[in-house]
Amino acid sequence: MSLKDRFYLREYKNIDGKSPVMLSITGNKKRERILLEISVVPEHWQSDIQRVIPNSKENQDINLLLDNIKSKLTHIKTSYRLAERVLTPEMLRKEFINGMPRLRFTAFFEMALKEEKVMMKQGSYNRHHSVLKKIKEYDDEITFMDLDHDWFKKYKRHLTKLGNAKTTIAGNMASIKKFLGIAVKSGIKLKINLDELEVGSTKGNRTSLSPFELKRLADYYFSNYINESYRLVLGYFLFSCMTGLRISDVQNLTRRNFMDGYITFISQKTSKDQSIALNDTAKKIIDHEPLLFVKKFADQHINDELKKIMKFIGINKVVSFHVARHTFATSFLRAGGKVEKLQLLLGHSSLSQTMIYAHIVNEDANSEIFLLDKLF
Repeated sequence: MSLKDRFYLREYKNIDGKSPVMLSITGNKKRERILLEISVVPEHWQSDIQRVIPNSKENQDINLLLDNIKSKLTHIKTSYRLAERVLTPEMLRKEFINGMPRLRFTAFFEMALKEEKVMMKQGSYNRHHSVLKKIKEYDDEITFMDLDHDWFKKYKRHLTKLGNAKTTIAGNMASIKKFLGIAVKSGIKLKINLDELEVGSTKGNRTSLSPFELKRLADYYFSNYINESYRLVLGYFLFSCMTGLRISDVQNLTRRNFMDGYITFISQKTSKDQSIALNDTAKKIIDHEPLLFVKKFADQHINDELKKIMKFIGINKVVSFHVARHTFATSFLRAGGKVEKLQLLLGHSSLSQTMIYAHIVNEDANSEIFLLDKLF
């Protein structure tokens, strides 16, 4: 479709005596209008060349802005032509307003994420948004034509320098691949074959705390010398160690969810109704801090504070909030709990998901058999 675009002035004047500039896009007997954030003195407007008389620096700057807009329109048209896609006036208007998403990957990612949000769990949206933020900070101007295997190698090295774990990097790559897939489905041609883009394993090593480490954290939480800024964060973490709740579920709880010694909630990940009995330790953790489940923090802040707490206590493990869920699972089995019951408490859909914790506890038992040597 052959599209034409032109600038023109609205007929009315604002309080400064200037008229706003409009952008008109026409094609196939359809027309789209865009009100630009540019106003000019009507007497200075040259309708034949669609520019203002360059008799002042202000007018010269306006002409530069109009040239830049014209250049963006040409870029969008070119990208569609290279992708062998039909461009309508409505689509050109949308592309222009959204910052040329068909050309710039981050702009497309942001627009697609907004459209996908209604179908996503909040946790999934937060993860994708975090990935988008990292890409913007690294290379906000990257285009689809520049996304090649070399770029991905450099980006992975960048994430490694930031201290991201291999599983975190894999998660970033999985998110990028998802939105590149959406781009392909919308007709955008890539420089690389998506099937050749390696993501890697996103499953962690299920780090958990030992009973001794858990006891040290609990003693610190209930102590009088704990840093005030740490108490709330550690309270949420220890509560998860006693219940196995994910951070997304903990973040959605209020004190109204606690009743008659049970906590009742809908899992953010599985959308299942769950009801878990609170053991005495969990109740003590809640009662010890009145602001628990009243005042909340961002996920990233919680994970950052946990790292500081572990360093202060002397626990030399990489600990994020999810470690609490693993700690609950291994502690439950060490205390003699049945793996089938653990499956129900964790909300796993299959027993195979839960069996990994049984294997971890078995490995611990095998390593501790050598403690008998100390008797002789």
